[in-house]
Amino acid sequence: MVRTGLNVEWCASMTQVPRPELQLLFDANGRAPRVLDEDALVELYRYPDDDRRRLRTNFVASLDGSVQGPDGRSGGINTESDHHVFALHRALADAVVVGASTVRHEGYRAIDLQPWQQQLRARLGLDPFPVLVIITASAQLDPAIATPAEGAGGPVMIITTGGQREDDLAPLRSAGITVVQHEHEIDLEAALDQLVREGRSRLLCEGGPGLHRHLLAAGLVDELSLTLAPVVVAGEGMRTTRGAAFEVPLAFELAFAVLAEDQTLFTSYRARR
Repeated sequence: MVRTGLNVEWCASMTQVPRPELQLLFDANGRAPRVLDEDALVELYRYPDDDRRRLRTNFVASLDGSVQGPDGRSGGINTESDHHVFALHRALADAVVVGASTVRHEGYRAIDLQPWQQQLRARLGLDPFPVLVIITASAQLDPAIATPAEGAGGPVMIITTGGQREDDLAPLRSAGITVVQHEHEIDLEAALDQLVREGRSRLLCEGGPGLHRHLLAAGLVDELSLTLAPVVVAGEGMRTTRGAAFEVPLAFELAFAVLAEDQTLFTSYRARR
């Protein structure tokens, strides 16, 4: 797909979207610190135009490292500015990749978008909606995920293992969900490469922590977008990864940092290859 430039008409429509002021604090590419209008914010987060596979992961965490609020969900620590940046991430992606446990716990459905997100995708030459890609070994999912919470929504794809009972998969397929089976276990790199072959190179992973660790371990994460919410929750909340420690910590470099007037800090770290 060919991306088109932003224009005054689109930027004017975005000014109707209320959000806290966002200020660029640091940019490794040398852009000066300044308040970001919506045009500048889009340019900061948009994917490169080369159609190379890029996987960005996106998490919000409390100051004490939890990705869950008191309610056990990420929504418990979201801020107003994080809602907007989260929506922008989705508006810029071809596919949203997520693990099945997160789908069940967070109540995921086919992705629907607000008018401003749809307008942005049209300006950038993207499909009307990103596809929701669910990684699951069991394929035990409610076919209702194919229906968006409201209005129109994007397609849903399930990537699972072989050997599933056809009786279990049939309701998913009947709901319009694309089911892709890998022979023995899910090959994450092959799954992402398939998305690229289908024209979906701008990939966004929203969790969960188990899938995030597997993607990191496989060297598939290009960018880690981490939002720090200005709260402390204590308790036993999960981190952005779950599983065995890496023998050697993975290195990342800060690409940019943005501070919102509601004191939410947005960071982007690029994998150091």
